[in-house]
Amino acid sequence: MRSLAQILLPAGLMVFTAGWVASDNPPQAQSFVDYCAYVGSNLTDHWLGLFCRNNMTAVFGYNYTWIDLDLCIGNNGGQLIPYDNGNYSTSCTNCSFVAIPKKTITLSCLCQDENKQIFNSSLDLNTTLYDDNGSAGCFGHSGNKTLDYPNP
Repeated sequence: MRSLAQILLPAGLMVFTAGWVASDNPPQAQSFVDYCAYVGSNLTDHWLGLFCRNNMTAVFGYNYTWIDLDLCIGNNGGQLIPYDNGNYSTSCTNCSFVAIPKKTITLSCLCQDENKQIFNSSLDLNTTLYDDNGSAGCFGHSGNKTLDYPNP
């Protein structure tokens, strides 16, 4: 498999590639949309916050978790892609997300390519994020979390 650096323009022509580490392994944990709730979710700058199920099954525990999406997503030629330490927010703006319960949470942004052209881009976060005992995660990065229980 070719590395992202081989797919993108030659080194130095794109600011967006600086510091990226290629990863051929997709997220390996519980399905994100199956274990995290869109209700109460929030996108602030490049931080996503939402409730995810933890392993306390006796009380059906959930945690409020928030993760820096710059750790999980990159910009490749104006397109959002899953990427370890991708720093998409340096070249993408006007981001929002849409959730379809138990199916997907999609991040949409306006992203610049290397020629400063703007593209509409979307990424299904279920391809990038996962739930790890109540903490959103990606590529080995774990989000912060606080314990919370649903109201009976």
